[in-house]
Amino acid sequence: MMDRQLFLEYVNNLTDLELAVLLSLVAQDHCLIQTPEEFQDDVASELALIVRDIFSLSYIIINKHDLQSIDTFVEAILDDAREYSDPLDQSDDDLGRESDLRARVADVSFRGVASAQNDQTTLDTRKVVNVVIAKDFNLAHEDVQIQALELIRRRRIFSRTTVHTAPKVFLLLPLVTTATRHIRLNGHLNDRIFISHHHDPEDGFPNLQEIDEVDYQEDKLSAYSDTKSMSLSPQKRRASRQIGSKLIEQLRAEGQAAIITPEIRRYLQDFVAFLRIERGVDGGVTAYATTLFLALSKYLAPFHGIDYVTPSLIALAAKKVYPHRLIIATPSRERSTLYGTDLATAQYLLEDLDPEKVIQNVLDTIECPT
Repeated sequence: MMDRQLFLEYVNNLTDLELAVLLSLVAQDHCLIQTPEEFQDDVASELALIVRDIFSLSYIIINKHDLQSIDTFVEAILDDAREYSDPLDQSDDDLGRESDLRARVADVSFRGVASAQNDQTTLDTRKVVNVVIAKDFNLAHEDVQIQALELIRRRRIFSRTTVHTAPKVFLLLPLVTTATRHIRLNGHLNDRIFISHHHDPEDGFPNLQEIDEVDYQEDKLSAYSDTKSMSLSPQKRRASRQIGSKLIEQLRAEGQAAIITPEIRRYLQDFVAFLRIERGVDGGVTAYATTLFLALSKYLAPFHGIDYVTPSLIALAAKKVYPHRLIIATPSRERSTLYGTDLATAQYLLEDLDPEKVIQNVLDTIECPT
């Protein structure tokens, strides 16, 4: 199991998706992930491997058809009651083989298992899985999104027969394709999403690739040798990369205790104030977002081996907290039209403007403390 010092050496080798999941676990909040449509299945499988192999959490991958009614959504995300446990408490058999996971990812429908009997005398004690990986979640029915909001806020969800609770460690990881990113989540649910991340396919899928390499090596060894001894077994490789609950709790405590000076706090507040009045912004800079902005700025400190917040951490946090929240104005709602700008000019000014450009413009505008 990884200790604190080893983690600082290891953090630079974490992939973007691994860091996104880890930050979400540390903050006990949720992450929206964007990727091109043709890579959505690979991203979902990569997240499943990260959740299982690095954090030893239960998960479910659900598809768009599971998101069209409350009943199918609730049934899909339920599993046997599980608690967040230290990965060292698990045996190699519990971790499973890569080939088994590959089969599960490729061939099995990731739906909750229905009760064996509709016996009314049997109490349904199933709980929600630790991590829900929801593909095309922005296309989910409005009622399903409201239930997801209830699950996030109240840590519970209702079925036809009972109330199911979420485990102590629970993450919702909605996947959104770049082609449908203009279709936004329910406003209240969207505001509850901690951070967003765009996964570029060029960054690869190292955990999926590792499975293919291990399967190839095993096939090669079985074909040319009677022994399958390898320098480092897949189980041992996974154990060396696992991040347990104690380290996550330590990172959370260090982040909450990170020092933020008055100058840095003013820098954060200036960013929020300028973002609200930036050209092209029509909403999304909420009070709750500001709370998460400050929290992420502090949580990032221990990842860099420091106990204080720097301007660069503020900038990094802004680029993760606000992209999925910002609403870009239409020409008719661009505020400069109230002061004489015609619609054609406003349309030209808003052309190709997106949340990432708006955030960078504000960062370039405000004075950075030295």
